[in-house]
Amino acid sequence: MSSPPPFLPRAALRLGFLGLAPLAIAALITLSPYHNTARLGALAFSLYAAVLLSFLGGVRCGFELMRAPQAPSGLRLLFSAAPALAGWLLTMFVIAFPLALGAAAAFAGLFAAQYVWDQSSARDAGAPAWYPLLRQVLTGGAMIICLIIPLATVLRRF
Repeated sequence: MSSPPPFLPRAALRLGFLGLAPLAIAALITLSPYHNTARLGALAFSLYAAVLLSFLGGVRCGFELMRAPQAPSGLRLLFSAAPALAGWLLTMFVIAFPLALGAAAAFAGLFAAQYVWDQSSARDAGAPAWYPLLRQVLTGGAMIICLIIPLATVLRRF
């Protein structure tokens, strides 16, 4: 018999979903029939996805500093910055070349990589018991939102 999932604090869940709202709104804007508006949505999507990845990296950095305050692992700190740096580089790519379809897939991959790392090391990092479930819900939401971009591309919105 499996144990029940950990209780998710309401504040964390609400704020997590509120944090996904700008990503969803930007993705929905890419469905606009107006090319310039859809392009603006793709840029906003890319920028906010990079912001989310930066936030998740900051959380990971904080966990590492809590795990070993006197001697944090340089490699773990580097890895906590990697998704953010990749997100910002990807955003620069989207600004220079309007290929949002590939960017959406790459952002989904970055969210997935962050999720795998969170799941595999949350306990060691000092995360609360509910954190992996929260990350599962929110990362799943972000990846579903990333699917809107291919739809807009198929509809030739930008």
